[in-house]
Amino acid sequence: MKGKGLLEGLWITLRHLFEREITIQYPEQMPYLQERFRGCLQFDYKKCIVCGLCTKACPNNVLSYESEPAPNSKKKILISYTIDLQYCMFCNLCVEACPTGTLYFNHNFELSEYQRDDIKIVYEIPRSAQAVISEPIDSPIEMVDSASEPVPQPDEAEAKKQKQINAMITALQKNPMKAVSKLVESEVQAQILADILQADEKKLVRMATMMIEDREKAGKVALAFVNKELKDRQQEGGAGNEPE
Repeated sequence: MKGKGLLEGLWITLRHLFEREITIQYPEQMPYLQERFRGCLQFDYKKCIVCGLCTKACPNNVLSYESEPAPNSKKKILISYTIDLQYCMFCNLCVEACPTGTLYFNHNFELSEYQRDDIKIVYEIPRSAQAVISEPIDSPIEMVDSASEPVPQPDEAEAKKQKQINAMITALQKNPMKAVSKLVESEVQAQILADILQADEKKLVRMATMMIEDREKAGKVALAFVNKELKDRQQEGGAGNEPE
């Protein structure tokens, strides 16, 4: 009977030896996250209409904001918006309650900080971007940009966009897997795309630019890069199997 138990143990070991590895080398290798994964709650102040529905929907009082009335008007101006992530349950109730899609979750799950107060995210709304909000009776809620605020100059906007592109280029160079994981559907595709961009600097710069300017287009181009690489590999494999 001892021999039978030994054989069963060896069989279990041998069976697990050829199974697919499920352990990843984090943080060098980032995990594959589903599209609906809830990481860090984000706030797009450009879409906010200061309706307060998100704060009413939150069961843990995670969300708060500051606003002030516009002069000689019933409208509101958003001053700041705070997300205290240490109390967030990631229940998605605030996202569902928001009528304009201002709140959303990204795939960033690395939220730990040395100090508890650092977990809190505070959005200070620039004066040039503050919006005046109104809710007319029997009409949809509207957002109207304040005409009295100065409009950013084209040179400043271009410099800001170039700064974002440079930051994305750096991210693609240092950790391409993490940067492109949201553009493709699987970890295998992300690895292929990362290898392509690492091998071709022009493609890397082009992809970084599209990820800032047009993320939907970047996703389509990324998928095209991956499909072409897979097709080339299949053709090379088929050519290698042909008889001489």
